[in-house]
Formats: sequence, C-alpha cells, structure tokens
Amino acid sequence: MAAIKYIPQAAMNFMRKSTDGFSIGNVMLDFCGGMANYAQMVTQSIDQNSWVNFSGNIGKVLLSLVCMFFDLLFMCQHYVLYPSKKGASAPPSKFNKTVTEPLIKTPDQPVAANVPVAESV
Repeated sequence: MAAIKYIPQAAMNFMRKSTDGFSIGNVMLDFCGGMANYAQMVTQSIDQNSWVNFSGNIGKVLLSLVCMFFDLLFMCQHYVLYPSKKGASAPPSKFNKTVTEPLIKTPDQPVAANVPVAESV
C-alpha cells in the first residue's frame, strides 16, 4: 500500500523534472520516523538479547524499508536532480508576460495547436 501512494509522486516529479509545489518537510518527518522505528527495534533487540524483533515482525521491517527508500528518492529528486531555481527567475509582475498552461485540460476547453495560453494582466 505504501508503494501505491509514493510511485505516482515519484513519476510526476520525474516527468516534470521538478519538485515545485512538493512539500519536502513531510518527507523529512517520514524519514525520521523510519529511522526512529529502526532505532526502537535495535534497542529492543539489544535489551532482549535477541534479534527476533526484525525477523518476527517482517511486515514492519518491509514497510519501513519501502517508506525510507521512497523518502531517500524524494530527497534526491528535490535536492540533487531537480533543485529549485527560485533565485534565478524574476518575480512575476504585470509587465512580465509569462506563459501559463494548465497541467490537466478539461473536456470543455478547445485544443489549440501550438498556441500558448497567456496570463491575463
């Protein structure tokens, strides 16, 4: 189930070559939770002098591994592959004619061939 919720976001980031609008803070918190999970399991295993916490609860281990894998992937996408270019672009103004186009077109919008939709001033 965890992979189902992460794969579309990873694919969207890849297709757009950007993580704009993506909250990296939640990913960091999720990664910290996964690390805390493993720290708890190691601490319990040391205390009990048995590593049965890892082998006996394989669902918890695999879920945590999948979540941490995708967290690392998102952090890599956000900071390494597609870093934000906020400082390089000028702030939008009424004199700056930027071309905007919706990500998803609704059926009632006509399809214009090679005609960008300009932002209204």
